[in-house]
Amino acid sequence: MTVNFALLVVFTALMYKIGGARGISALCALAINIFIMFVSVILIRKGYSVLALTFITSLAISSINLFFINGVSKNTKVAFISSTFVTALLVGLLFFAVYKMHLQGLPLEELTEMDIYSLEIGTSYISISVAVLIMSVIGAVNDVAISITSAMDEVKRNAPELTNTQWYNSGITIGKDVLSATLNTLIFTIVGGQLAVLMWISDLNYSFVQLINSKLIVTEWVSLLISGISITLTVPITTKLMTYTKTPKKT
Repeated sequence: MTVNFALLVVFTALMYKIGGARGISALCALAINIFIMFVSVILIRKGYSVLALTFITSLAISSINLFFINGVSKNTKVAFISSTFVTALLVGLLFFAVYKMHLQGLPLEELTEMDIYSLEIGTSYISISVAVLIMSVIGAVNDVAISITSAMDEVKRNAPELTNTQWYNSGITIGKDVLSATLNTLIFTIVGGQLAVLMWISDLNYSFVQLINSKLIVTEWVSLLISGISITLTVPITTKLMTYTKTPKKT
């Protein structure tokens, strides 16, 4: 039994023991999402539009994350709409950031190790960079959106006398708490994932100017900023959409 298989067994057992049927659904959703990503990569290599496939893939992943795991309800519908809206808003911002900061392509540090391979992939590197950044934030946006809608629905059920303004304010308060936790998760995920690279760069004796102009560092920094912007936008958008829905009074 390999270590990978052993860890997978432990992970599956814990998901079933603690999460029950919902935990197994989450595992199935993860497997489906991975399959969707592989299919998207294959289709991109065949020449299909990167951005069109990315948007379709984002919708598919959001649908699996929200409807497959949590079921079809008012909460998941609102979360899906807000996630889609935020994703659409990000496309223009991402194109601007990638183009102006020249983030497309591989950083010098990785390019040196891959100089034996052909870089003629037949696809726009700008589109690829935008697609990567979108894929990196869609899961966090889904999590924030469904957390807010579920909490707001519970608040309204237990306090049906709340006005829309009061309900909206409670949603914003909930969103602030979710936002803080999600941002910290994103920061430490990026830093932890690139810790070895950061240690390697420190051994290269880069000057401060070289460091802040390194594509490797700047790409991660922009990814963090885009993630922060996306989940921050998700809070008011999801809260506003939720206030337009009607929640039945508690019986």
